[in-house]
Amino acid sequence: MDPPSTSPKPDEHTALRGSSVSPAAVAPTERPDDGGNHKSNINESELQMADGNRQGKLLGFLPTLFVLLISLGFAFMIMGWLLARQYEPIQGGTGLGAAVRNGSFIVYEGGAPATGQKVSVNLRVLTFSALASHLISDTSSVLMTLVAYRAGSQWLRSSRTESGIAIMQNPTPLQYGLLVRLLGSSSIISIYQTGRYTIRSTKRSRLPRLFKEAFALALTVWIISHAVGLADLYLHTTTRSILVDLPARDRAPGSYPYAVSFNETLCELWGAFWRPFPCLTDGDAWGMDFPEVIESGYLAIANRSNSKFQVITLADESDAAIVIPGAGADLSSTSFTIQTFSTRAQCRSLNRECEQYEPGWTLDCTRAGYPSLPFDNATDPNQEPDLKNYIFGVVNGERTSPDTGGLELDDYGYTTNPVDLALQLRWSTRREWNVSDFTVAQPDSAVDILPIGYLTLYAGCNITFSNVTAQYAPMNNSWKILLEEKSSDNFTSVMWSPTIWQLGSERLASDLTAIAMMEKTQNVTAALNQHLARVMLGVAAGMLQSAEAADVQQTVPTLLGQYPVAPVLILIALLFLYALLATLIFTSSWLTKDETIVVLSNKKKDGTPEEQSVLNLTQRWLVDPLPLVAAAFPGEDGKHVQRTVASSAVEMVYDGNGPDARLSIGFQEKDGFSLRKRGKEQFLDE
Repeated sequence: MDPPSTSPKPDEHTALRGSSVSPAAVAPTERPDDGGNHKSNINESELQMADGNRQGKLLGFLPTLFVLLISLGFAFMIMGWLLARQYEPIQGGTGLGAAVRNGSFIVYEGGAPATGQKVSVNLRVLTFSALASHLISDTSSVLMTLVAYRAGSQWLRSSRTESGIAIMQNPTPLQYGLLVRLLGSSSIISIYQTGRYTIRSTKRSRLPRLFKEAFALALTVWIISHAVGLADLYLHTTTRSILVDLPARDRAPGSYPYAVSFNETLCELWGAFWRPFPCLTDGDAWGMDFPEVIESGYLAIANRSNSKFQVITLADESDAAIVIPGAGADLSSTSFTIQTFSTRAQCRSLNRECEQYEPGWTLDCTRAGYPSLPFDNATDPNQEPDLKNYIFGVVNGERTSPDTGGLELDDYGYTTNPVDLALQLRWSTRREWNVSDFTVAQPDSAVDILPIGYLTLYAGCNITFSNVTAQYAPMNNSWKILLEEKSSDNFTSVMWSPTIWQLGSERLASDLTAIAMMEKTQNVTAALNQHLARVMLGVAAGMLQSAEAADVQQTVPTLLGQYPVAPVLILIALLFLYALLATLIFTSSWLTKDETIVVLSNKKKDGTPEEQSVLNLTQRWLVDPLPLVAAAFPGEDGKHVQRTVASSAVEMVYDGNGPDARLSIGFQEKDGFSLRKRGKEQFLDE
C-alpha cells in the first residue's frame, strides 16, 4: 500500500471544481427532453461550479446603499436645515463662515405664538441628530455584513491557494468562532473577548490577515457608531433656545387702533345747534339719550377687562392720568405713539382752613374760598346735617348744583381750563364712640372726625385737561408723555360735565375709603390727586373713540435655536467618516473575483437551474451560526448537499419532526458536556 500523501489536502472548493469538470460526476445543465430521457444519467442533486458571477458585483450594494442613505442623508439634512434656516440679524451673516465666527448656528424654526399661548420652539436639528444616532447604531450590524464580505473574499482567496503560506492565512476553529460572533453581533462583549485573544502573545495561533482586519474594522465601526451617539449627546447638552423679539409683518391700516380721539358724532347727534349747554348736557340729566356713553364710563372707572379704554396714572409725569387702550387690547411686543388725553389734579384739604364748630368739625369754608362747603341736604335747620358725597364745579365763584350740574350757572356749565372743583366726601366709621385714638384724630389729619360715627373730607382741587402725545414701550410696559398741550375750554367743558353731574362721586369716595381713614394729610391729598384725575377721565371715556396709532413697531417674541458649531461639525464629520468607511469596505469586496455554484436540482420559473454566489455563502458562514449547526447535524433525508447552498441560512438547517431531529444537552461520562441527537445519541463531536 502506498504511503499517504503529504501534500496539502484539497479544500472543498477544489473538490467542487474537480467534480464540476468530471463528466462522471456532474449533471448536465440542459433541460430533459420531452420523453424523459436525459443526456446524462447523473443525479441532479449534484452541484456544479461555474466561473464568474454576473450578480457578484452587486453583493453588498444594498447594505452599502442603506448605510450611505442614513449617514449622508442625515448629514446633509442637518447641515442643510441649519444653513437654510439661519437668522442673519442675530447670527451676524449667513453661511458656514458666519456661524463659525459667531460660534453657533442661530436658526429660526417656528412661527410666532398665537395670542394667549406660550412661546415655544421645536429644535428640529436635535430630532434629526437623535434619529441619526439611533439609526447609525442600528446600521452598525449592516455595516458588519460588508466587513464579512471583505473577510469572506480574503478567506476564499487563501482557501483556493495550495501554498503553505496561504494555508496559514486561514483561521483556526477558535478564530473562526470569534469571527462569527464578532461579525454577527459586534457587541462590546464580542469585541472585548476578541481583543483579549488578539493581544495575547502566547497560547494562541498566528493571526491571519483577515482576522486582524475584521477585528480592526469591527472595532472602528463600533467606535464611530458610539462616537455619533456621544456627538449627539454633546449637541443636546449645549444647544439652547434664545428668546428674541422679531419684527412682525406689516399689517393693513387700522390694525393698531390704540390712539384716542373725541367722538364728534355724538355732539352732532345731540344737536348742539339749538342748545346752549355743553355737548350731551340736557335740562334733566347728562347723556340722557346716550346710555351707552354712561355705561362705557362706568366700565372705565371700574377698570373692567371689557372696557374699551382704561385710565392710568403716570407717577413719572407728576401723577398725570391718561386714557389708554383697554385691558383687553394686546399691546405685547408693540411700541407705538398715540394721541390721547390727560388730566392732572392739584388738591388741598380744606378741613384745617375752614371755620370749625369745634375741633374736628367743620362749620363753614367761606374763608378758605369755598362758601358752598359744607353742603347740607337737610331741609330743616333743626334736623341733623345730611352730608353726602359731592364733586362740585366752581365757575367765577359760583358752585354747580348736585342735581342739575352747571345748568343753573350763567354760562350753563361752560368753564375754562383748568377747572376748579370743591369736594365733599364722607365715610361712616360704624363706631358709636370717638376716634380720638386713631391716626385721623392727629393735628395733621386731612379729615373731620366729628360728628361721631363719620369722617368728612373737604377739598379744593384744580384740574387741567390736556391733549397729549404718548409713547408706549413694551419692554417695561411703560407709558411716556412726549408732548402735552392744554385742551380747549370747549373740550374741557364737555369733559368735566359727567363729573359735576356726580357720575363719579361715589366711586371716588370708595377709592379713598381706606386712605382717608388711616393716613395723614400729605398722603390723603396725594391719593386724592391720583384718584380724582382718573375718575374724571374715566366717567368721560364713553365720549371717546379709538384711532390709529403712529410709529408702530411690533415685534413677536420668538425662540430661536442656538446650535454650537463644534458639536454640529463633529457630528457631520463622523457621519461622513461612517459613509466613507462603508464605501471603502464595499469597494474592496466589490473588486473580489467571485464564482457561482449551480444547483441543478432547483429550477427557476424559466426552467434554468438556480445559482448561488460563493462569496455570498462564505459571508453567511461568517455572520450566522446556522450554517455551522447545519454541518454538525446534517439530517438524514439525503438533501444535505442541496441545503448547503440554500438561499437563506434558515433553509440550510435540517428541521425534521422525528426523534432524531431533536437535540439534548448535558454531561456524558465518556464525552463530557455536549449536544446530541436524541434519536441515535449522536453527539456534536462525533
